[in-house]
Amino acid sequence: MEKDLQDKDAIKKLKSLAEDIRFCMYTTYANGRIESRPMTTLEIDDAGNVWFFTSRNTEIGDSSNQGEPVTLIYSEPKENTYISVSGHAEIVESETKKEELWNPMSKAWFPEGKEDPNLVVLKVTTGEAAYWDATSSKMVVFFSMVKAVLTGTTPEGGDHGKLNLA
Repeated sequence: MEKDLQDKDAIKKLKSLAEDIRFCMYTTYANGRIESRPMTTLEIDDAGNVWFFTSRNTEIGDSSNQGEPVTLIYSEPKENTYISVSGHAEIVESETKKEELWNPMSKAWFPEGKEDPNLVVLKVTTGEAAYWDATSSKMVVFFSMVKAVLTGTTPEGGDHGKLNLA
């Protein structure tokens, strides 16, 4: 069933779907190529912004890329949940935000800790998203697909829609 949501309802839906998916593919377009890399989502705030840590020494940690358009792709096949989020990325220079987002697992990527001079906070200001969420069990999804094949119809895919987050 298609369910398009706006503003706070859209942000609430994004948070409910994406917060349990630890990793996303952070996707950019540069030099005529689509480039993706896995990133760990640290927070989705009440405004729908998505927060990450990255290194100042990477192309996405380079402050010259402020306002760069990005797409975040979340996938949780076991739960049949898929999300594509469009927005703009920027580096945020904030020791307070670093402190707020820091967790023990971050030390795997930044061994010097919060004081690592290359550690920067990356904020993606979201604009819109699309989601597909089949809350049914795998068996229900499977039988829906079999039924569609036998009847020449399209399987019921659960909820899907657009999220206007801006």
